[in-house]
Amino acid sequence: MKAAQCRERLIELLLAHITSIAEANAYLLGFRNAIADDNLDALQQALRHPEAAFESIERLERQRHHLLGESGFSRDRAGFEECVRWCDDEHRRVSNLYRQLVDALVELQHSIQVNSLLVNKGKDRVRRTIGILTGHGESDDGNTYSRKGKTSEGASRRNIAIA
Repeated sequence: MKAAQCRERLIELLLAHITSIAEANAYLLGFRNAIADDNLDALQQALRHPEAAFESIERLERQRHHLLGESGFSRDRAGFEECVRWCDDEHRRVSNLYRQLVDALVELQHSIQVNSLLVNKGKDRVRRTIGILTGHGESDDGNTYSRKGKTSEGASRRNIAIA
């Protein structure tokens, strides 16, 4: 494969990859907003096809690896960077797109981490609430009600149904 052919295919793949990452990031932003706003309808809509946001990224990554192999380069990062140096033009279009791809991936990684923190925070809140209501919290400090819904001893405490 000639450098010009590789360059054109690589530019197409990188542009598509950047677009797919932006779409995945938008999906995660919508997911994050649904969690933050306690919008169950939006959350259920987002959870219908969570894999769809990332399938095109994986497909494009496979295509990029295939192109590297066809061009005689290894499929790792070093091979990709070597391919970029070999086929890039005087305008450094491929290098610039590669830099944009890396920036988009860093932003996507950040979005994934933020969403993970939000989900874990929600899970912890639910777990604590269930622990308080059932008396089976992670520590004995949260044991407020018995299994029958009665509070601990004391005149100032009421049945959970009354509380």
